[in-house]
Amino acid sequence: MNELRISVALFPWFLYVYMYTVSFYQYISKKGFADTDEPLLFATAFIVLWIERQSIIASFRGVTVGYPLYGFFLLCFGLIVYIAGQLYPVIYLEIWGLFIIGSGLVMSLAPKEYVKSAVFIGVAGTVLVVMGRIAPYMLSSELAKGLASVSSHMLSATLFPVTYNGVTLYFGPYSAEVAHACSGMNSIFSLLALSVIYLREGISRKLWHIVILVALVIPIAVVTNLLRVISLVIITWYFGNRYAQGIYHDLAGIIVFVIALVFLAAIDKVMYGVYKKSNNGYKK
Repeated sequence: MNELRISVALFPWFLYVYMYTVSFYQYISKKGFADTDEPLLFATAFIVLWIERQSIIASFRGVTVGYPLYGFFLLCFGLIVYIAGQLYPVIYLEIWGLFIIGSGLVMSLAPKEYVKSAVFIGVAGTVLVVMGRIAPYMLSSELAKGLASVSSHMLSATLFPVTYNGVTLYFGPYSAEVAHACSGMNSIFSLLALSVIYLREGISRKLWHIVILVALVIPIAVVTNLLRVISLVIITWYFGNRYAQGIYHDLAGIIVFVIALVFLAAIDKVMYGVYKKSNNGYKK
């Protein structure tokens, strides 16, 4: 009987693996790895499911099911989103659909004590796709203009005169454009992906603690990328354009991303430490 349950439970997961593989293959065959963020969507989906591997294993071998009705609705919704992403095609819809389908499978097939795992898979996918990609893209042009303006004023007030027009900075014989990648958009998605995983794998936190940390991802990404823009302008001014646009340009992106992670971890540690002392061990 247990072997029969295992075989029945494995079938929808085999279909899930097939859907994931087809989406990944279709994407790589068309675009390759030219975009640094979109392939990360597939990697993040895999990592989230790996984190919740115990719930997936439990769905193979559990003697009881979870919430099949809720799981069925999640599966239907996830399939609709996934198919819509295939038809248009929109890779973000495909990935979101895969997250929701995975959530529905755990919700339906795993025992009830794994309901939090099912919720985490669905919420993680929604946060990463909606907040990490769609919302920032809607704001990208305004953020780039804002970074150009702030950088211009800060540099003019402290080091050397800088003017701006839209997203372009002018200083001496040089000009620099605050492109999409420098406005914080790429960092926002990457930080969200890592912070969601970090929050799940780390110490227990209250809901408000998690909400605050996720909400801080966007301002932290923007501030650290402001530092990136300023540093690139300074390097260009003192050492020339070829230095700023060479290896330092790529290295600066990595550095500010690491700094952003350190900021996020430091804020998390401070919040946890303060409220642990004031709330008798930070009990749930």
